[in-house]
Amino acid sequence: MGLDYLMVGDDIGLLAFLYEVGSIQNSHPYYGPRICLIPIEEVFFFVIQTYNTSLLYIILTKRFVMPMYLGPQDALKRNLGIVIIGSSQFLGLASIFHGGRYTYLGLILAWICPFMMIQWLMAYRLIVRLPLREVSLAICIPTLFLWVVDTIALGKGTWVIESATKLDIQLWGSLDIEEAIFFVVTNIMIVLGQMAIDNAIALGIYNMSTTSKTEFPSYGQLFAQFITRRNEELNMKYIHDLGDAVIRLKRRSQSMYMGGAMFEGQLRIDLIFLYSFCRVIDDLVDEAPDSSTARSVIQECALLLEQRFAGKNLAKGIRSDPALLSSIEHLPVERLSIEPLQGLLKGFETDLEFNTSNTKSPILTESDLERYAYRVAGTVAESVIHLAVAHGRPQNLDKHTHQQTITAGALMGQALQYVNIARDIERDAEIGRVYIPTTWLEAKGFTPAKVLDYPTDPQVQILRMRLLDQADEWYRLTEAAIGRLPLEAQGPIRVTVESYMEIGRLLRQLNAPRTNGKMKVPLWRRLKVAYGALADGM
Repeated sequence: MGLDYLMVGDDIGLLAFLYEVGSIQNSHPYYGPRICLIPIEEVFFFVIQTYNTSLLYIILTKRFVMPMYLGPQDALKRNLGIVIIGSSQFLGLASIFHGGRYTYLGLILAWICPFMMIQWLMAYRLIVRLPLREVSLAICIPTLFLWVVDTIALGKGTWVIESATKLDIQLWGSLDIEEAIFFVVTNIMIVLGQMAIDNAIALGIYNMSTTSKTEFPSYGQLFAQFITRRNEELNMKYIHDLGDAVIRLKRRSQSMYMGGAMFEGQLRIDLIFLYSFCRVIDDLVDEAPDSSTARSVIQECALLLEQRFAGKNLAKGIRSDPALLSSIEHLPVERLSIEPLQGLLKGFETDLEFNTSNTKSPILTESDLERYAYRVAGTVAESVIHLAVAHGRPQNLDKHTHQQTITAGALMGQALQYVNIARDIERDAEIGRVYIPTTWLEAKGFTPAKVLDYPTDPQVQILRMRLLDQADEWYRLTEAAIGRLPLEAQGPIRVTVESYMEIGRLLRQLNAPRTNGKMKVPLWRRLKVAYGALADGM
C-alpha cells in the first residue's frame, strides 16, 4: 500500500523523488494544493518543525555567553566528526544503490549528510564546547514529540510508507525505524544550523570586544569573518578570562546572571566584566585574614584602577591577585568613569570598620546607611547606566536628562542594596555585622550587639520590613527612569531590577525558601518575573 496523500508525508525531497520514480502507489489521489508535486501540508510541516526546534534551542541556550565557547582547533574531534558523517553518507549511497527495502533509509542519509558535513566543518569548534545537556534537550524533546505524533498517524493509517522501500522494523507500535531516524537527523541538522549561526555571532562579538569597534558587523562582514577568521588568531586568554567571569557571576549572583542574559552583544560582555570586578574585590576584602590585609587589597585595587583608566600597563604588586588583575584588565574603561568605582572601594572600607568587639557599628544613622548603600550598589548602577547609554541609542537623553537618569539609577541601586541588607540580616550577624542603623535599633530598645545574638527577634523583623518599605518607595520613584534608557537596554534592566525586588516581595512572606541560609527565589518565579518585566516594557 502506498503513501496516503490525503495528509502529510515525511520529507519534501524524498517524497518528490519517490513520486517521480513511481515508488509511491497513490491509492487515494491527492487533489489539494501542491508546490512542485509536494502537498502544501508537507511544506508547512518543515517550516513548523524548524521553527519549534529552533525556538526550543534558543530558549535553552539564551543565557549562554557564546564567545566563551570559542575554542582552539582540535583536529581529533574535527576528524572524528568527519568520519561519522562521511560513513553515514557512504551508508546512504550504498543503501540507494542496493535499493528495495533500503531505499527510504538511504535517501534520508544521502540527502542530509552533505549539509551536516558543511555545518560541522564551519562550526565544530563551538559545537563541541557547548554544554551537552541543553543541546541534547533541544534535539530530544522535539524528536520525542514527533515520534509520538507520527506513531499515532501511522497507527490510524493517516499515511503509510511503501512496504517495498522500508526495512519494516518498528521502534515501537507503528513507528517505522526510518521515520524515527528521519526525525532525529532533521532535528540534529536544525540544531547544528543554529549553532553555526551562534558561532558566527560569537566571532562578531569577540571581534568587537578585542578591537576598538563599537558597532556589530553587518551580515556581509559577519559572513566574511565567519569564513576567513582563522582560529589561531583568537586570544584564548581573553576567552578563558571571560569564561571565569561568567562562572563567577553565575555562582555569586543569580539575579544579575539572569538579568544579564537579557542583554545582547558587546554590552553584555562589558557588564559581565564589570560585575566580575565587583565580585572579585568584594571576595578579596571579605576573605582577607585581617583588616590590615583587606585595606592593602583596597589600596592596591585603587592604584590599579588609576593605572588602567590612565591607559598605563598594570603594575603587579607583591600581593596582586590574578583574578583581580584580570578583572581590572578587562574593564571597558572607554565607556566607564572611575569615580563610581572609587566610591565602591570606599564602601568596602566601611565594611572594615566593623570591629571584633561587636559593640559598635559604623552605620549609626539612616544617612550612614544611605551613604553606604550608594557606595556599594548605587555606584554600580551608575556604571551600568553609563554602559547602556554608551552602547545604545538614548531616548531624547540630553545632558540634563542624562544626569537625572544617572541619579535615578544610583537611587535604584540603593533600593536593591536595601533588599540585600534585609535578606541577609541573619547571615551578616554570623560575621559580626549589623547594617540596620543604630538609631533605628535604639528606638526599638535594641543595640547592634543584641542583634548579633538575636537576629530573628520580632523587633528585628519589623526593621526588616522598614528596609523593604524604603526600597519599595525608591523603586517607585525611579522606575520611570528606565524608560529613558536605550530601548535595547530597558528590558534587561527591568528584568534585573524586578528580580531583586521579587526577593523583597518573597521576604514579606513567611517560610520563604532558603538555600544554605540564603533566601532563594524559585526558578519558576524568576522566569515569571522576567517574562512580566519584559512584557511591561513593550
